Amino acid sequence: MTILNSVVIDNEFDGCTRLTSLTIGNGVKSIGSEAFYKCTSLTSVTIPDSVTSIGGEAFGDCSSLTSIVVDPNNRVYSSQDGVLYDKAITVIIKYPCGKSGGFTIPSSITSIGNYAFYNCTSLTSVTIPDSVTSIGNSAFKGCASLTSVTILNSVVIDNEFDGCTSLTNVTIGNGVTSIGNYAFYNCTSLTSAYFLGNAPEMGQSVFRGCSSSFVVCFTAGSTGFTPPSWDGYPAAVCEEPTSSTTTVPSTTSTIQSTTTTTVPANLCAAEAIYGSNSEETELLRRYRDKVLSKSASGRQMIKTYYELSPAVAEVLQNNEAARENARKVLDSLMPAIREKVKQ
Repeated sequence: MTILNSVVIDNEFDGCTRLTSLTIGNGVKSIGSEAFYKCTSLTSVTIPDSVTSIGGEAFGDCSSLTSIVVDPNNRVYSSQDGVLYDKAITVIIKYPCGKSGGFTIPSSITSIGNYAFYNCTSLTSVTIPDSVTSIGNSAFKGCASLTSVTILNSVVIDNEFDGCTSLTNVTIGNGVTSIGNYAFYNCTSLTSAYFLGNAPEMGQSVFRGCSSSFVVCFTAGSTGFTPPSWDGYPAAVCEEPTSSTTTVPSTTSTIQSTTTTTVPANLCAAEAIYGSNSEETELLRRYRDKVLSKSASGRQMIKTYYELSPAVAEVLQNNEAARENARKVLDSLMPAIREKVKQ
């Protein structure tokens, strides 16, 4: 498909599952948020020099996309090997989720944008260079095949590894003093967290939803740990690992998670109403991540929701009438929620 004259592309192509390729003409200046969201057959995109604005998740969940090519004369954006960057190649904006295998982020990159690798289910490994100082919200969320993450510098970790169900272990450097809420929540294959230093301050449910065999490991002589259980998790002195899947460097002082952006290990209310993988549930998750998590009141709403959700979900599962009534209420709110997410 070639788009020649439209000045602004909004969400007209959202969900066009038969669209396979896209060339955008020089009349287009702006590509809106979620403009081509869930165009699951889209394999390539060509962006002209006229485009000066690309909205968040414009190519979100394009699971077959392997190449984003930007005209070299574009003053705002650039591309290398099919990956979308800012012009100076200091920010990685979007990694095409149809690409498979590993990826080494260029050494010029200082920031990984929000949702940059979101739902890139074929990504198996990523190396983050020491030039990177910030990782955006949900940057690696849903990377279900990601088994190896190498972090070479001090960064703040929020919920970037939400949904990384293939991660098996994590090593946390001896400079880490605090780990925020839900930092590694629902990493279902995570079997160990190895602490190289003293026990840090822990947020809520940091390792909740990890493997049933999960254990906290720490070095002999470390202080603050209380084996056989620490912070609600099995804990023991272990031999220092020779390698690890995810390494948080010793220069990192804090691992933070300011938003509770993962679904609990047990069923949540939205899943009980719509199902775990439905379009409605995914929209509510995006509303949580992109709208509610941006304010203190919204984060409190998220916290309260997850505290009450297991009990509510149990009632909804066992009471069809209550489930249908709840669905009707949510259905009436969906149009407004969808608009908020697109803003």
